[in-house]
Amino acid sequence: EELGITPIEPDGWVCCGSTPAHRVDHHVATRLPLQTLVLLEQEGLGQVALPCAACFNRFRAAARDLRAEPELKEEIEREIGYDYHDSVQIVSLIDLIADQVGLEAVSQHVRKPLTGLKVACYYGCLLTRPPEVTGSEDAEYPMGMDHLMKALGATVVDWDYKVACCGASLSATRKDIVFEMTGAILANARARGADVVAVACPLCHTNLDGRQTQMSNTPKMPAMFFTQLMALAFGMPDKAYLERNLIDPRPVLAERAVI
Repeated sequence: EELGITPIEPDGWVCCGSTPAHRVDHHVATRLPLQTLVLLEQEGLGQVALPCAACFNRFRAAARDLRAEPELKEEIEREIGYDYHDSVQIVSLIDLIADQVGLEAVSQHVRKPLTGLKVACYYGCLLTRPPEVTGSEDAEYPMGMDHLMKALGATVVDWDYKVACCGASLSATRKDIVFEMTGAILANARARGADVVAVACPLCHTNLDGRQTQMSNTPKMPAMFFTQLMALAFGMPDKAYLERNLIDPRPVLAERAVI
């Protein structure tokens, strides 16, 4: 809203289908996001912005598969009783802000620049890949969030793990693997001099923030949603809800005079 974006909440939001996708139930994993796209289309909305990388990926994958598999499209349309016209554009929240609102407009809303704060921008494995699904032009080293952080006054660090997987799909079954993958991401961010890791996905945040509480003998590093950093730069620290992060970012933010 601060940037002039009006959020709309259609009735009947449903699951994006990420769990069936992990279980290789292609039909259900396509039908679930389609049901939400149908609601949007019926309300005459031409675009949906997904604040979760997994949801964004599933919606884009479902839309692509419906175009590529006419029989699947017909079958699901019979089940739900609606012919989908593919009129809803699917974008990530980062792309909506960086590309449509614009970085100049973002800069104009900055009241307290994040000067001196070193940020490692973490995209994860689903926000940009595979590019044939996400539409990303720089899938292996994306820069959208980096440019956004720079517009907020932060210093972004070059690092090696910005699109590495955090192991979110294994969170309930192989925590040992998750610890290894998440630990490697955080270690690289620290090695590159980052103060915090900025994330754009709730699943990634759960691992990069919450899993640290289960890791022993590991230096802690705050993992923050990029929108939390936007709230701080916009002079709205109460909207950042910093007290809800499991790894408290306030000490390092205070050290860098951000709060």
